Amino acid sequence: MARYRIKIAADDFDQVQRLVFSDLPKEAAAFLLAGVMRSGDDTDILVRRVVPIPAEHFEVQQEYHLEVASKATNGLAALCEANRMGAIVCHSHPEKIPYSASDDHGERRIFDTLRNFIPAAAPTASLLLYPGGADARVWLAGAKRPVAVNEIVIIGRNIRKIELNGNLESRPMETPTGLYDRQALAFGSAGQRQIMGTRVAIIGLGGTGSACAEQLARIGVPDFVLIDPDRLERSNLTRIYGAFPHDLRRRFFKKTPAPYKVDIASRHLKRINPAVTVMAVRAHTAETEAAELLRDRDVIFLCTDDHWGRVVVNQVSYQYLIPAINMGVRIDAPDGGTIVGAIGVVDVLRPGLPCLWCKQFLRAERIAAESMPEGDRSRRQEEGYVENLDSPSPSVISLTTTVSAFAITAFLQLVTDFMQERGDIARLNYDILNATVSRGRSPSPEGCICRKNKGFGDLKALATVNKVSRKGLR
Repeated sequence: MARYRIKIAADDFDQVQRLVFSDLPKEAAAFLLAGVMRSGDDTDILVRRVVPIPAEHFEVQQEYHLEVASKATNGLAALCEANRMGAIVCHSHPEKIPYSASDDHGERRIFDTLRNFIPAAAPTASLLLYPGGADARVWLAGAKRPVAVNEIVIIGRNIRKIELNGNLESRPMETPTGLYDRQALAFGSAGQRQIMGTRVAIIGLGGTGSACAEQLARIGVPDFVLIDPDRLERSNLTRIYGAFPHDLRRRFFKKTPAPYKVDIASRHLKRINPAVTVMAVRAHTAETEAAELLRDRDVIFLCTDDHWGRVVVNQVSYQYLIPAINMGVRIDAPDGGTIVGAIGVVDVLRPGLPCLWCKQFLRAERIAAESMPEGDRSRRQEEGYVENLDSPSPSVISLTTTVSAFAITAFLQLVTDFMQERGDIARLNYDILNATVSRGRSPSPEGCICRKNKGFGDLKALATVNKVSRKGLR
């Protein structure tokens, strides 16, 4: 059965509420530019930005009736055409009452006109807000009646889900008796249901990624997409959860290749919870088919070493309004025996927070080097234009696990809001040698790519390729 959601950043949702509730009990309205994500039977309508309607464009503004001037709707059509996007028409009612016949007529007229100016894939929908609740629907081309929207997802310091109409609780979900009782004592039964209704992706199943997978499975997350192109190596045994010596002995005696990291993780997760759903993808995130699997996820864990993979996930996060948690550990031991510096970082990426480009975490020259054919890449390294990307770096399981635990705690905040006002996390800096953790936040420049891509969804291509050479990727 087809399922529709509207996804919107918390700042945008607050803004549109202020606009449409500004003249209560009189009705008011606003427009939203919107992109779209379609995956199977699921459709997400993604809000890019709010477009206020000047008060003088309300030709009739009464308690139960509102008419918007054609000048305003013509302006919306021009914006949608210029940006190649769809739209959501939003208005208010002073109380919980359904859409009226007047609403039906006005929305049908606006969208019939708008479709002449927008891509066929662009969405046309409406959002009705009233004090304490909401309703929403999608107008499909050629349909006589609109289709109900099932859910509104608000992305802010936490992921808030409004089950329509106006029900703020998640749909009922059975929890195994006794299994999660201790967690429910912390987060409540509603919080545990939120955890158990979350779909995640993990990019990179090494030290931090495998530790994240282990913890997520044990707290009750049921649905995983795992992406990593690499096979297990001997040095991985010291830090990858679920990997054992026999995985490599089989390779030695039978002359068969070592298993892929995603297959090891999948096997391990199913041992923890036989009911878990796992899609193991032996690919690089920069490959189109792999990146597209991220579009329907609720949270993405970014655990890869390479910048090329990070730049793709960074784009997906803002383009599809999907929170992503980036993490990494760096240990500086230049003489191979003395640690002179060690840091761990966790970044929460979402609309309203700076992206990895904003933080100057990503480096264009490294991305270019990682995406080169192997021969060109080696030559550039020899010439000194890029650092030796394939050299092994120090790694210790206690440190990768500690950072992954910080990431899982950030995930629990996103899902349950257990930290409340204190949970607006942008970055955690773990100074390992000083045993301290601090918060950080970078500015978000107006022209950054995260702002340019926000909310487009499928209406803008991802920066991916059809195939990535596995050789040389770690």
